[in-house]
Amino acid sequence: MKRILNVHEAPIILFTIIVTLLFAVISPDFLQFDNIKLILDQNISMFIVAIGMTMVILLGGMDLSVGSVLAVTATSVGLFLSHGIHPWIAAAMGIGIGVLCGVVNGYFIAVRKIPDIIVTLATMYIFRGIAVGISGGTWMTNFPADFRFFGQGNLLGLSFPLLTAIILIAVFIYLLKFTRPGRRIYAIGGNNSAAKLAGISVAKSKFMVYVLTGLLVGVASVIFASKVGSVQASTAGNSLSFEVMAAVLIGGGSIFGGVGTIAGTMLGVLFMGIIKNGLIISKVSPFWVDAATGFLIILAIVINTLQRIRQNKGKEEDLV
Repeated sequence: MKRILNVHEAPIILFTIIVTLLFAVISPDFLQFDNIKLILDQNISMFIVAIGMTMVILLGGMDLSVGSVLAVTATSVGLFLSHGIHPWIAAAMGIGIGVLCGVVNGYFIAVRKIPDIIVTLATMYIFRGIAVGISGGTWMTNFPADFRFFGQGNLLGLSFPLLTAIILIAVFIYLLKFTRPGRRIYAIGGNNSAAKLAGISVAKSKFMVYVLTGLLVGVASVIFASKVGSVQASTAGNSLSFEVMAAVLIGGGSIFGGVGTIAGTMLGVLFMGIIKNGLIISKVSPFWVDAATGFLIILAIVINTLQRIRQNKGKEEDLV
């Protein structure tokens, strides 16, 4: 039992089970297969973007621009489609724009060594402004039927967006846990100075993380545009940055870096999706959804913090 409780993701797993059971008691419809599928479908883009945010926060950084990157990428894809470009080519070009946005962030943060909060705050406005400018402030709609596959199609009997998310989650879990670049990310976040002394190129690792985050946001934006069927540049992804950062922290990540897992973050995204869906199904006023979500986020983070304190005390006692 003690070993189970020492699992990094134990608090969020326990908390998710409790909240799920609570909503199941309040509303019999909550655990219906269709509703569970709805929760997953509604959060696919967030699952994918949160992978990148996990790596950023593991470095001890943050990225306030992911919502704006999603907006400019999705808007660009909409423009490509409106000019008759094939959906697969338009999607690839959109992902390329996401990568380019990541390159811009990575260059100024890693190479020019400007604090990430300043760079991503600036690019948050720049990318959003570009999205609104190229769209002319109008909605991107009337996407071709073939484009719907990215957000609504099926492959091998599974939802294509869900399959994409599962593959990306598996790839990046492997990347962080079993490869040198992944271990370097943890090392830099844990102790930047020690990582430099160990010969790790901090700038190279940071640049790579922001580029990969841009790639992931690009994939998420294609799925988002296809699933929703329209894009409004001024509002798309407005709260995405804060939601994915909250998911990382709920999942056991530390804002100071070096602590966290992609599995924990995915549970954090799922936890937030369950809360929002459960409150709506329970017919709680929409005005209280955000407040209740915020309260539960604080509670989950407090539980994770207490777990880390207990684990650190246990390590100190073992040393003594």
